[in-house]
Amino acid sequence: MGAWKREKLPSLSPTLPFSDASILLLKADKITKRFPGVLANDQISLEVEAGEIHALLGQNGAGKTTLMNILYGLYPPDSGEIYFKGQKVLLDSPRKAIELGIGMVHQHFMLISTFTVAENLLIGLKASEGPLLNLKKAEQQIAELSRRYGLQVDPKAKIWQLSVGSRQRVEIIKALYRGAELLILDEPTSVLTPPEAKELFKVLRALAAQGKSIIFITHKLNEVMEICDRATILRDGKKVGVVKITPEGPGKEESKGESFAQVGASPS
Repeated sequence: MGAWKREKLPSLSPTLPFSDASILLLKADKITKRFPGVLANDQISLEVEAGEIHALLGQNGAGKTTLMNILYGLYPPDSGEIYFKGQKVLLDSPRKAIELGIGMVHQHFMLISTFTVAENLLIGLKASEGPLLNLKKAEQQIAELSRRYGLQVDPKAKIWQLSVGSRQRVEIIKALYRGAELLILDEPTSVLTPPEAKELFKVLRALAAQGKSIIFITHKLNEVMEICDRATILRDGKKVGVVKITPEGPGKEESKGESFAQVGASPS
């Protein structure tokens, strides 16, 4: 991936400059979240650019999923601010996140097994026409999304007929169908076979090539090296560094922090 233009952004401005070509899509600033007896996120900041595959790397318990649940509107932060497309936003529900253009694929898929792919995509959406017309349009749009990004999903297939990898692709299509510009994937390869993981990486590259941004939550170094452009490293609820990934390996850290080895991430 080519060099990014980066502007110095004020940390507490209500509006930040944004353009699709080169400026930040998402900025989370000093996010803190406490649960009883646990400081899950301790003033964590994160920047994700348009067309970037950005790893959130750390061992279990590092605070990765908590931070992403905040960005998807599942938890409110105790403190900190979030900007999306340069505007300060309040993510108080998943519906609000989806409306803004943020989608999330969880480790456990949220699909009804007896419904078709298209029927699953229409759940929770307001009907603009009769149910049959809406279903037909959904099938056409799924076919187009599948073709554009190499997702290989049959809109008329029943979920129970699909492999785990195909079900995950349905979740990705569901987010894209609802207008996601930023896609959050929580440990996406944990349920996949190695060949399915390779297919997923092809899809993610296709998405990034067309300007979609991806946050890739993982604890596996080999995945970060293979698919990601940069990695934000978390440990014990704190951000400990941001690293640019190059073909030669992790590049110079963009912010003072610890190395991959020091953070204790798994090699595979």
